[in-house]
Amino acid sequence: MKNLMYLFLASFVLCVSVSAQSDLTSRGGSVMQNGVKLKADQVRVIMFDDRAALKQYNSGRSMAVVGQIISLPCACLLGWDLGLRLGGAEGNGTLLAVGAIGTAVGLLIAVPGEMKIKKSVQMYNSRAGKNTSYYQMDFGLTPSGGIGFCMRF
Repeated sequence: MKNLMYLFLASFVLCVSVSAQSDLTSRGGSVMQNGVKLKADQVRVIMFDDRAALKQYNSGRSMAVVGQIISLPCACLLGWDLGLRLGGAEGNGTLLAVGAIGTAVGLLIAVPGEMKIKKSVQMYNSRAGKNTSYYQMDFGLTPSGGIGFCMRF
């Protein structure tokens, strides 16, 4: 009986310490917690219970990645041509136009994606404190492939 009471007390302390984590913050398309930059998979695990915030995050992440894939090579083309022109050589007008247009299109996709990520973090933080009025006990597979028991309240 004593061991069961110690186990309950330890699980209570663990749950309280896990729920006392600080809110997520967003800066420039990356998500941080306690000043530590989180990977996309870590953010998805944290936001797993808030489906709306997770959907918003996944959409924003996809847009940001596609925008960066488009804008980075085009910005290199633009910079190459501008560097040639500043160095006194004759530049290529087509290269300049493709670089400028591609960079603009990439930024027009990436910036709203980063804004969606920021909105998903705000959505998650606003709902995270409101879920404390119930308890939930789960037993099953964890995202890392193990077996676990989780008690939330």
